[in-house]
Amino acid sequence: MVDIFTSTFSSNSLGSSVDRLIKWNNAKFSFVILNVDGSCLGSPARAGYGELIRNNSGFYLSGFSGFIKESYDIMIAELYAIYQGLTLAKDLAVEELVCYSDSLLCINLLKGLIVKYHVHAVLIQDIKELISQSNVTLCHTLGEENQCVNFLAKLGASADADILIHVSPPKYILDLLRSDSCGTFY
Repeated sequence: MVDIFTSTFSSNSLGSSVDRLIKWNNAKFSFVILNVDGSCLGSPARAGYGELIRNNSGFYLSGFSGFIKESYDIMIAELYAIYQGLTLAKDLAVEELVCYSDSLLCINLLKGLIVKYHVHAVLIQDIKELISQSNVTLCHTLGEENQCVNFLAKLGASADADILIHVSPPKYILDLLRSDSCGTFY
């Protein structure tokens, strides 16, 4: 019993932590990169989503943000961001795509077996169909690697438009885009 308590409360769990350097992830793939995020803000909560398409060097190709009326469900915001992002990539004729989301739950739902009785089963199935029609790789990312699109998701939640396509990047994320393309660590 003493050994169990000792290992449970070892020096690593008592406050000595290992710092991890994190940056926007573009090194693994030479494809077009789609970052997506959902957001719920305020009281009463407003749900929004954002998407950002870049090449693997960080060059901005397209982006959008949007508001989901009468919803405060973060999961629907995250899934809807993936759906809208894949739809936009399809409309732009992107052939090979890596999609990064910071929602591990959504990634696992989409990579797992068909879920018939989930509250968002129809949207999940629609996303799976989009994935099956193209060469898409789904990956989980940490929030620190997803800062640009997090800004767009919050912009969507605070706006009243269902979808705003940003042909050029909003001026407020230009510094974040530069930091990502330079490989700045957080």
